[in-house]
Amino acid sequence: MFSRYYSRMWLDEAPNRVAPHRDAEISRERNKCMKRYFPDIEERTKVNTEFAKFAAKYDKFGDHDSSHDRGIMDPKIWWIVHGSSVPKLQSLAIKLLGQPCSLSCCERN
Repeated sequence: MFSRYYSRMWLDEAPNRVAPHRDAEISRERNKCMKRYFPDIEERTKVNTEFAKFAAKYDKFGDHDSSHDRGIMDPKIWWIVHGSSVPKLQSLAIKLLGQPCSLSCCERN
C-alpha cells in the first residue's frame, strides 16, 4: 500500500525495479491478504478494482498532484489526501499504515 513504491522517482532509482503489481510474488501475497481482509468475493472484487485504479494511475491517481506526491508524502497522509475515490482501499491502507512497525512494545513486555 505504500504509494512511494509506485512513484516514478523510486522506480527509476534502480534499473531492475518494477512496480509491486508487476511482481508475481508480491501480487500473490497481496491477493492472499485481500482474501483474508475481504472474505466476501463481491467486496473483494470491488477492492481489487480499486487497487487496479491505484496501480495503473487511473482516474484521480493519474493527476499531477497525486503522482508527484506519491514519492514525497508520508504514505498515510498521501492516502488521506488522495485516496477518497477508492474508499475501501483507502480504509485498508490507513489501517495498515497506522500499525506500529517496531518490536519495542513486545520487547518491553
